[in-house]
Amino acid sequence: MRTTLNISDALLEELRVRAHEAGRPMNATIEEVLRRGLAAKTPTRKAVPGKIFKVGIKPAYLGVSMNQLYDQLEAEDTLKVADKK
Repeated sequence: MRTTLNISDALLEELRVRAHEAGRPMNATIEEVLRRGLAAKTPTRKAVPGKIFKVGIKPAYLGVSMNQLYDQLEAEDTLKVADKK
């Protein structure tokens, strides 16, 4: 199958060098490199141990994002300033 790829000039030059050194066609070299890359195992991530600290959030705010809490606090401050005027 024919397809078009956009790759950097440096990567293309490296592929050309490998193909020339191996005495193989460019498409065979690209397929080999892709097969090796796809067959490589991806490293698994290990969980990083850490401590969990309670921050004393009221039950009503559990499950609410920090952005929502900030927006709520900002809205309450705006109301307090408006009431003072």
